[in-house]
Amino acid sequence: MARLALFGIAVVLLILLARALFPAKNAQPEPTEMVMDPNNGVYIPKSEAIKKTINGKEYYFSSEQSAEEFMKKQTTP
Repeated sequence: MARLALFGIAVVLLILLARALFPAKNAQPEPTEMVMDPNNGVYIPKSEAIKKTINGKEYYFSSEQSAEEFMKKQTTP
């Protein structure tokens, strides 16, 4: 009986070790937060966006050129 219990514990430990070493391949990656460029409406990952603070508000742009165009639109009446 003791041998059976030890065998069961060994099997459980091997399963836990295998799961730690070889995680499931179907695990989904973390979702990426997307932000919209206010100048052209393009959605881009927040981590890749160019962040600008204009008049105390934060905006995210797809490129420096897009940020410059947006700022020009804000200053021209």
